[in-house]
Amino acid sequence: MATGVDIVASGAAADRGEVSEVVMEAAGIGLGEPPGEVLIAPWGRVRSTAGDFLLDDESARATIEAFAAHGTDVPIDYEHQTLGGAYSSPDGLAPAAGWIKALKLVRPEEASDGRAAGLWAEVQWTPEAASKLASRQYRYLSPVALVRRSDRRLVGLHSAALTNKPAIVGMQPVVNGGAGDGAAGERLRRMLVLDESATQDVVLIAAADRIAQLEDVEARRAAAALVAEASSSGKLAPSQRSWAFELALRDPEEFRKWAESAPVVVPMGRFASARLGVGCATQARPPAIEASARAEYRANRSFLERLCSEEAYVAEAVRVGRANGG
Repeated sequence: MATGVDIVASGAAADRGEVSEVVMEAAGIGLGEPPGEVLIAPWGRVRSTAGDFLLDDESARATIEAFAAHGTDVPIDYEHQTLGGAYSSPDGLAPAAGWIKALKLVRPEEASDGRAAGLWAEVQWTPEAASKLASRQYRYLSPVALVRRSDRRLVGLHSAALTNKPAIVGMQPVVNGGAGDGAAGERLRRMLVLDESATQDVVLIAAADRIAQLEDVEARRAAAALVAEASSSGKLAPSQRSWAFELALRDPEEFRKWAESAPVVVPMGRFASARLGVGCATQARPPAIEASARAEYRANRSFLERLCSEEAYVAEAVRVGRANGG
């Protein structure tokens, strides 16, 4: 996105050089229909190409009061053309993409899924901008903030712009977006034990990796159950177990077809006696299933221990194996 500028804002404060005008980092508009409310600045310290600034109760009150005192809607343009100068369009025009109709503060204790803590704007989009957003021709919003130099607090809002050149640093994406947006993104970030600086893309990639790991564990458990079922039917010799597990893991349906047509190669007497309760076979855990389950758990302990204990995981694998005749 465009770099921050240091143009002194108009008014009495500008005469004393107390207020600077900076282009903030962009926030993602997200997916779906253009939102009617967007996050202008997150709560706390905000990183900007023109320097950090602060949004707290005092700065939010000053910004909202300045908006009300101005008495007109704040424009949202394209690529900051309202700023003029280096941002000017070739024809010198700065058409509006929308208008900020009102500002509202959401404090940390008021935040919820889809609504992060910070300064929110009620937005009315032009038909053209709504179409561009819906078709993803534009995806990011970049506000221009008025910042008090003495304490770096946000005290006003000059304008905002649609842009496709963001450098997202610390801004929460806007509602109606993907899995990494707003409070939902924060929940994912905490569950995945990611640093607060992790961007939406990082969160989504980490979540996809975690899902893939869990799917792999489930696939291994299901393959072990298929092998246990074939073993209990006498269709697998001990020497075949490794091969059988690899096939069941790679292609469960192919393994089932094989098991249906495979001949019995292990005498059935000991399996039948075990099911009838001869000796202690009915009480002992099937060693192959238990060993496989323990190995799987320990290989994936970093995330499985968040779901259950090792003993619980092994017990479930044994239960499934027995239910399938293991």
